[in-house]
Amino acid sequence: MAKIPRNPVTGRVDLPDIVKYMEQNPSAMAEFMSDYDKSGAGIPKVDLTTYDYNALASTIVHESLWVIQLESMGFVDKNGSPIDPHKAHSSSGVQPTFMIYCYDDKGKYRVMDETVGLPNSKTVLESIQRAIAEPILPLKPCLPWLLLVSVKLQQHGAVLKPFLDSLPAPLNWRFETPEEAEGVLEGVHTLNEQGVREFMALAVKAKTTGNQAFTKKDRKAALDAYGEALGHIIELLSQKPDPDDEAKAVRLRAICYANRAATYLMPGEGSDFKKALQDGKASEEVDPSYSKAQATASDMLGNTDGALDAIARALRRKDLENDVGLVDRLVELITGGKGFPKDEADFKNWMLDVLINDRKSSERLSGIKGEWSRRCDAQFAKWNKK
Repeated sequence: MAKIPRNPVTGRVDLPDIVKYMEQNPSAMAEFMSDYDKSGAGIPKVDLTTYDYNALASTIVHESLWVIQLESMGFVDKNGSPIDPHKAHSSSGVQPTFMIYCYDDKGKYRVMDETVGLPNSKTVLESIQRAIAEPILPLKPCLPWLLLVSVKLQQHGAVLKPFLDSLPAPLNWRFETPEEAEGVLEGVHTLNEQGVREFMALAVKAKTTGNQAFTKKDRKAALDAYGEALGHIIELLSQKPDPDDEAKAVRLRAICYANRAATYLMPGEGSDFKKALQDGKASEEVDPSYSKAQATASDMLGNTDGALDAIARALRRKDLENDVGLVDRLVELITGGKGFPKDEADFKNWMLDVLINDRKSSERLSGIKGEWSRRCDAQFAKWNKK
């Protein structure tokens, strides 16, 4: 764990930093889990209902503080898989997820329990009991001098009070006041604003580094830089930016995915069309105006249908409907590289096929205007002049 770099903005090693490091270093993850299993070997599971909490009275340190909080963590689909928050309200079977967590005055997390849907009173009570008797390793069972419980959990007071009142002195506990909760929110908002600015600066810098490496055809350096930029953008979005900053971050994220897709498509050792397609799809999902990245990757993989679908989606957008390059590629793919038929009868029969007779083609081309419509009209006009 000592190898994990500190967060460049906070200067700490926070939970997202640990997760990111483990994702990027799977061998370190395996080593950590092995050590974790060894450290917990032989330790019996704690029975929270019979545990002697009063025996921990001697562990109370004067003015030590723990905080119990509840935070929204996003959404999952009916299979329990995370989904984009922007799609949550348009999908069926979606449920919100929450995290009950306890941290101490040294910034150590004692418990982190995720729930699908709002937790009930029993779940909240068990989380507090685990924070005391069965904390996250290597922390040990103990009690604080003051236990501050989030005002968000006040509705569970009837269940929590008998247990918390039974804990030994000099422990005190209470729910945070609305003023304290507001103060925390204001403090978090200020930190979030600072974090948004700093993570945006780091992301832009990394993207610029990636662009420079791409220009020099240094694939590895470009991939590393774009990956770093994407990491900073995810950190930025976790800071709950305002709508303007969020829109900028989303567009920058799409750009980085598209640029990384282009990097994978560079000829030579390390070229990877499948990864390019993955990034192309990710780019379009983040910002539909980046359909071109997916179209290019699909094209390079020989997936003509995928490329045509991506191009069609792009050309339906007002900001891309006049993109000459996209229409050129559409015509090339849809005609097998032959271009529009030169004969009037052949052209009209071809148009009848692609716009009406071929169901897949007609659905794909439906609603496309702009440069595509102008080009078709111009072709018809050649014979109308005769």
